Amino acid sequence: MTSIDHLNIPISDGTNLHMLNAGSGPPLLLLPGWSQTASMFRHQLFGLSDRFNVFALDWRGHGESEKVNYGYRISRFAKDLHEVLNWIDIPGINILGHSMGNAVIWCYLDIFGADLINKIIIAEQPPSLVSQPGWSEEEVSNAGCVFSCTELIETCDSLAENNSDQFRADMLRDMFSSAISEADLNFIINENLLLPRSAAASLLRNTSMEDWRDVIPRINVPTLICAGTESIVPLSSQRWIQAQIPGCNLELFKGSEGGSHFMFWEAASKFNQVVADFLDQPTE
Repeated sequence: MTSIDHLNIPISDGTNLHMLNAGSGPPLLLLPGWSQTASMFRHQLFGLSDRFNVFALDWRGHGESEKVNYGYRISRFAKDLHEVLNWIDIPGINILGHSMGNAVIWCYLDIFGADLINKIIIAEQPPSLVSQPGWSEEEVSNAGCVFSCTELIETCDSLAENNSDQFRADMLRDMFSSAISEADLNFIINENLLLPRSAAASLLRNTSMEDWRDVIPRINVPTLICAGTESIVPLSSQRWIQAQIPGCNLELFKGSEGGSHFMFWEAASKFNQVVADFLDQPTE
C-alpha cells in the first residue's frame, strides 16, 4: 500500500505550507487550483507513485497549510513555489498545474525562469479569465475569458459574504460532469471550503485579472496540455496555448470519459497514463 508523508515547509514570510509526498523516481510536483487542496490529487498520489516521486502542495490558506491573512495573490504564490522548489532541492523537477496552479507556474517562469524545471503539464487554465473592453471576439476566444469585469466583481462579492458556502458549492458543482457521485462532490466541496471566505474572494479576483499571453510564448521546456471537451475553460484557449509553445502537445478528454474541468479526478486512469507517458519521453 502506498505510504503518503505529510511535509511542513516554512516560508520566508512566516507562513507554513503543507505538502504530501509519495513514491520514488523522477520528481513530479502537483499544484492545485483556486481553493483546491493537495488531498484532491489522491488519485495521482496513489496512481503515479509507483514510478514517480510525487509531491502535492497546499497553497497558503488551502488544505492543511497555515491560514494566514495575507499573500493571496499570484505573485506571492509564485514566490512560495520558488521556495518550495528550493526546499525540495531535486534538479529537473516536473510540474503539473491544475487551473490556477498554471497561473502560478506562468508567473514563476516570468520571474525566476525555468532552470529548475524539466517538463510542464498544463491542465485547464486560460491565459486570461476576464475579458477587457475593446477586445475582439478572437482575442476573447484565444484568452479563454469566462468573466466580464462586472461578473467577476459580483462573484467575488458573493464569495466574501458570510453565507457564501452554498454559493461556492454551486460554483464547484458546475465544474464537474453529471456523473460525479455525491460522495465525491461532497468531499471536494469540503476540501475547497477549507480556504477562508475572504481569502477565496481576494485570490479569485487577483487570479482573474492577470493576463499571461506575453509569458506563454516564452515557455522553452517540453509542455503538455490536458483539456476537457466539456470543461468551463474554452477549448479555443487551450489550442491557442498549444500554438504558442514549440513542440507542445494537446491531449483532449472527451465528455464521455470524464472530460470536465476536473478530468484529473473524473478521468483519473487516462489522465495518469497520459501524464506518465509524457514524463517518460526522453528530453532532447
